[in-house]
Amino acid sequence: MGIYDRNYYREEAELNLSPTWNQRSAVSTLIILNVAVFVANVLFSQQVFGRNFQGVVNEFLMLSADDYNRPVFWWRILTYGFVHDATGPMHLIFNMLGLYFLGRSVEERYGRNEFYRIYLITLLICGATWLIKQAVLGENGRLLGASGAVLCIEMLFVFNFPTARILLFVFPVPAWVLGILLVLTNMISQPSTGIAYDVHLIGILCAAAYFFLGLNFRFMDNLPMAWRRTVRRLTGPTLKVHGGLQESALSDADEADRILAKIHATGQESLTSREKKILERYSRSVRAKQKEL
Repeated sequence: MGIYDRNYYREEAELNLSPTWNQRSAVSTLIILNVAVFVANVLFSQQVFGRNFQGVVNEFLMLSADDYNRPVFWWRILTYGFVHDATGPMHLIFNMLGLYFLGRSVEERYGRNEFYRIYLITLLICGATWLIKQAVLGENGRLLGASGAVLCIEMLFVFNFPTARILLFVFPVPAWVLGILLVLTNMISQPSTGIAYDVHLIGILCAAAYFFLGLNFRFMDNLPMAWRRTVRRLTGPTLKVHGGLQESALSDADEADRILAKIHATGQESLTSREKKILERYSRSVRAKQKEL
């Protein structure tokens, strides 16, 4: 089967790239968060102790090569992706425009929760890889910006919808042209410009691995339940008041609520066979109770 025979390439004609705003989407939430952090940083970007800083917020959240030897600051491997250059808005604007125009279709493809996971895990991989590279090469750089994760999202758009028509500098081109330009420009550009092209390439590689290896992070939906089961095993059984059948029914009700929320966030296709059986069993029990009434 050729790459263009896949089902997800047949939906490109239905793509809606026109400006819309859904305040509940992952894209909207991430844009609002990035803009809010930028504004907060601008408000505090005054001179501190006679030195010109990036800003108090940026200095606190951005990743530094020194953090490799300071585990107390390893949380910055994630937070660096929510701060942008305080000397001007263009760094933020370019990232958020790419996230807005191409990210919405990617979110519709994978679902809101999976979109969050792709974005945040890419930030972690980019930050950790950059930090290790700094330590190995003995460099002394600093990292900020969402470019790695945004490029991952943009390339996922290209991989999913390669022939979709997009505007590139006012010229309509197929998405695969954008993908080639993103890869080539980041490969041939010189790092002396202060732009972390290596982080950009890591983001592109994350997108390629996710798409072509058929990865997904939906298993993380079950982590809270796995954690509760582990805690129950460690702490022992709880007191049973209502007996086995009633306890099982209550458990199914809780599970049904979680599964319905999962369907709303990621679609019915994301359900495991076990979750489908639980939902069917709970549906039968509800119908049986209604008949009794």
